[in-house]
Amino acid sequence: MNQYIIHPAVSINKNASFSPDWQTIKAIDVNHFPWYQAGKKQNTQVKLSANNDTLFIQIIAQDNYSFAKQTELNHMLICEDSCVEFFFSPSGVLGSSYVNLEVNCCGTLHLAYGAGRESRQFISIEAASLIQCNSSLSLDMDSPKKLESETDSQWTIEIALPFNAIEQLTGEKINKERWFANFYRCGGRTEPQYAVWNNIEVVEPDYHRPEYFAELTFA
Repeated sequence: MNQYIIHPAVSINKNASFSPDWQTIKAIDVNHFPWYQAGKKQNTQVKLSANNDTLFIQIIAQDNYSFAKQTELNHMLICEDSCVEFFFSPSGVLGSSYVNLEVNCCGTLHLAYGAGRESRQFISIEAASLIQCNSSLSLDMDSPKKLESETDSQWTIEIALPFNAIEQLTGEKINKERWFANFYRCGGRTEPQYAVWNNIEVVEPDYHRPEYFAELTFA
């Protein structure tokens, strides 16, 4: 099982935007391709940092064919866009109910919570409004979509995920010592990526596998 230590961050400056010093933080490599068939295996890295209030996430995805058409919170097909997903059990108990956070290359989010694939509880608009999410792509904010371009090479997403937003979704206090989690890369129309951080040993692509989560420790 993989393990990752979440780098501590200084307190949020309430009067200005905040970003951790990402250059000093070790990356998670999402580099297992358990369902690989063809195409270029493109690199995906995730970095995590946290203070007492917020988890900060940076995603850097190499992507020669960046694509996204979903613009609606919690849309079920965000996973078909160029997308990275973060599944985690904030209780700190392996195999417990988990959150699936999915974000496409334009920054559209999907968050839900439950014990398995079915009957999941979606985050409310109010709780989602607490989350900050920024994409490196130059987008039309009235219609943040992305078509493939010959100049595509990579995209970066930065997310500030308040623990309060997670607790509103789950209805439970989070564990601030450790979580169990996995990271996934998927989607896109050309050379879709199906990569994972902690390897999943099943025949068909399936990310709803909390038994394969790895450990995140808060420093």
